This record gives sequence, C-alpha cells and structure tokens, in this order.
Amino acid sequence: MNDYFTNISGFELLDKEKQRKITSHETGLEELDLVTYGFPTGTITDLFGPNSSGKSQILFQTAVNTSIKNNKVLFIDSSGNFRPERIVQLSKAKNHDTKLVLDNIYTYRCNSLDKQLETVPMIKEFIDKNRITCVMIDDLTRNFTEHKFELKNEMHNILRGYIRELSDLAWNRNVAIITTNTIRARIDDSNMKERETYDFLINRLIHLKVSLKRMDNLWLARNNDGKQCIFNISKEGIGKV
Repeated sequence: MNDYFTNISGFELLDKEKQRKITSHETGLEELDLVTYGFPTGTITDLFGPNSSGKSQILFQTAVNTSIKNNKVLFIDSSGNFRPERIVQLSKAKNHDTKLVLDNIYTYRCNSLDKQLETVPMIKEFIDKNRITCVMIDDLTRNFTEHKFELKNEMHNILRGYIRELSDLAWNRNVAIITTNTIRARIDDSNMKERETYDFLINRLIHLKVSLKRMDNLWLARNNDGKQCIFNISKEGIGKV
C-alpha cells in the first residue's frame, strides 16, 4: 500500500475479516496524488471547480496512467469534453504504447439524464466482463441541471439515489469512481458566492472532495482534509511547478 493511505483511517478499507486490496490510480505527480490519495478503489472522489480548472485533464492523465498498467477505465462523458486526441498526446509524451492505452479506455457518451441513470447497471456489466478498476464520470450533475423536472424535490431524490448507487457500486465492486462537477454563483446573505453545483445534496454522499482552481498559468488542488498542492498543466500533461 502506498504511504499516503497509511494515515487515513477512512480509506483503510476493511472487508469483513481481511483488509481489502486497494488499487490506486496515480496522476503522475506525487504532490497531487497526496491530495487525491491516489483515487483508491472502493471510494468516490469528486473533482470540482470552474471551467479550465484542470478537472478533465486530471481524468485524462489518470486514465492514461491506469491504462499502461493494463487496467481498464470506463469514461462516462456527459459534458462532451472527452478528447481521444488528448489521450494520444499524453501517451506519446511519455513514450507509451498508444494503442494499448486506447484499447484500455472505454467511453460512453451520456447526453441525457435517462442515459446517465442507465449507466449504473452498465457499469456493473463492464466490471463483470472487463478488468475495470476505475470509472470516470465527467460531469456528475450536468444532465440533472439541464433536465426539466416537474418538482424540485424529484430532482433532489433522484440525484441522491444515483450517488448512493455509485457509492454502493464503488464499495461492493471495489472500483474507484472519479466524478467532476462545476461551480455556480449563488446569493448567500446578500453576497454572491461560488459554490459547487448541488453541494448541499452530494456533500454527505461523496468520500473525498477536491476543489480545483486556475491561477494564471498554475493550478491549485485542495481536498476536504486540508491537503493541497500547486501544479502545472502543459501539452505533455500534469507536472511540477
């Protein structure tokens, strides 16, 4: 087990009488892996921030690094941000076998709420048929935001239920689930503040939350345990400052 799991009791996952095998999914930057705890299997990690804050780039880099270990990734794209050419670029930058990387990444375009809700049984089927260790959902709430619900409570209940299903899936099938989410401006005490979309619904259902922010040509990642790092994103991928 990597050193960054040893001090985190919440991620020392126990399966009945024996410790469950944890697979980590590295970003390629040790400082950032300390913030994400290596995206361990059995958990949901939520990456949230505004546009251009590095959410999709972290997914792409992690997908490449997972694939070269011959583990498979399921990428559920509800944002339209998945770019196979970026996967190729990141692979070539590290002299990886591009065909191997692409063969180990499965993608599913999910442009409606109905399709997104149907992904839970689909994920189970993929895990049964393939060596899936990581499921990526980019992004978590977009289809919920764009869908026209008759009642607001209906949306709340469906979103909570969906995340609970993902949480059960992560634990019972021992896979890492990484989601992205946006932020929205909200009026709070007469002040305009930026908050994660539907944070009041998902905060208690997500195991680890990582906020992302761009600062000129640098990026900041901070988790809800207080760990943080500054990193760089270039055409070669994620790197040190």
